[in-house]
Amino acid sequence: MSPQAAATRALGTHNVCRLLTRRARGFYARDAGVAHRKNLGLLRRILCQESTKFKNVWTTHSASPIAYERGRIYLDNYQCCINSIAQVPRIRYQKPKCSKSEKIEDALLLECPLGEMLPSPSDYKSSLIVLTVQNWLLRLSADSGEILEKVYLAGSCCKFRYLSWDTPQEVMVIKSAQNKLPAAARQAGIQQSVVFYLAVFQVLPLSFIGMLEINKKIFGNSVTDVAVSNGILIVMYSMGLVRLYNFQAICEQFMEQPFDLGHEFNWNGQVGVVGKYPFGLPCNIKIT
Repeated sequence: MSPQAAATRALGTHNVCRLLTRRARGFYARDAGVAHRKNLGLLRRILCQESTKFKNVWTTHSASPIAYERGRIYLDNYQCCINSIAQVPRIRYQKPKCSKSEKIEDALLLECPLGEMLPSPSDYKSSLIVLTVQNWLLRLSADSGEILEKVYLAGSCCKFRYLSWDTPQEVMVIKSAQNKLPAAARQAGIQQSVVFYLAVFQVLPLSFIGMLEINKKIFGNSVTDVAVSNGILIVMYSMGLVRLYNFQAICEQFMEQPFDLGHEFNWNGQVGVVGKYPFGLPCNIKIT
């Protein structure tokens, strides 16, 4: 073999090894993340070059954190929506000031799925799913702020605080704040076994999949946090341990009974309507 051929072969072997190493770390030449990183790199170079000049076209202030979702700026705890795509941002809608009981805790922007028949014409437009301090899940029109759907999650047993995607734009997870007993109860030796509650929904049309509790008796005493992402139940512990579970398998094995929003139910002696006040949602996934 000639020296040139040997050098070419060695270079090819090096490139293959480098590619395999990158793949092992989660890098793929054609995945969406690579294109996204390249686009952000180009944008950074354009914005940071010395010849770039910026002009202040608009200024605003908000007492609460400012959120941004796909061309929309949300101020005053999602009460004000501003269209940022126009040359000068303009108010899309401004809702009346709400009471503390109606305060929005978290929100997700929901887009219409492609190639599916949906039950309502409003489902084909962008909407904002918000979670209020009183455990109401609301679907609002992203263009007007009008309430399209209302679901009551639970009573005083837990306070839901966080929205996230299991599967983006398909399956949504609502997580409660961590359950903590008052100091007096802890001093009296009362134990709190349930740490978190999770409620899982299919979106557009909005449908209830199930609710489960994260119980110390099942998962251990040192649970600090929990999440569901890409079909995986992720449980985190104080000693730095993370345990991963197949969430679909959990639903199939431990769901006691499926429930549909708006339907009457008789559950553990309670009679009510799923997703309506004051009953909310049943905790129908009991892990043993």
